[in-house]
Amino acid sequence: MATDLFDLFIWIGLAFLAVFWWNSMGIKQQAYAIAKRHCLELDLQLLDQSVMLKRVGFKRNRAGGLSLLRVFEFEFASTGDERYHGEVQLLGRALVDVSVDLHRI
Repeated sequence: MATDLFDLFIWIGLAFLAVFWWNSMGIKQQAYAIAKRHCLELDLQLLDQSVMLKRVGFKRNRAGGLSLLRVFEFEFASTGDERYHGEVQLLGRALVDVSVDLHRI
């Protein structure tokens, strides 16, 4: 009986991790789309066609509840010679901020 209950908790934990990973992949794709759109608007070139998770933490949303704040980093070029960094911040699935380093035009 105890082993069956332990196995149940293990399966529930694995299912939770799988759902969390699946949700995180969707949020990463959303951050990539935001970075790509922002670069197009500023006439910049998004490099490496990816965003990287830089930081995760908790922050209160507008409703007062806790949500995951994810900060993604990406690299871009303005002239093709130098790499610059940018950030996309998402609170849950809501966009908080997109910023880019100072760069040459």
